[in-house]
Amino acid sequence: MREGTSGFWVTKTKGQISIGYEDYGVSEFGGGDFEKTYYFNKENSKKFLLALKKEYKGSLEKMIETAFGKNFNDPLFWEFCKKHGIEYSSSTWSG
Repeated sequence: MREGTSGFWVTKTKGQISIGYEDYGVSEFGGGDFEKTYYFNKENSKKFLLALKKEYKGSLEKMIETAFGKNFNDPLFWEFCKKHGIEYSSSTWSG
């Protein structure tokens, strides 16, 4: 259960996009914090942007918020990427 969230953040560096969020007070982690980050290589960053632009308008951050919610809904993200053939890697941290 996600008790609180920082919302999400987006980083664009050298044509690559990463999206992350941090949740606070996650019951599955004994009330600890949890951080997740998704990474796209250059090719998949382009595919992700094009797919978002086909369905949404605005800045990258606004399109992501509209598509996956202010608190970033992982299952919606996973389904979107699967639907559009977009590959990504991810990392997690809990503490």
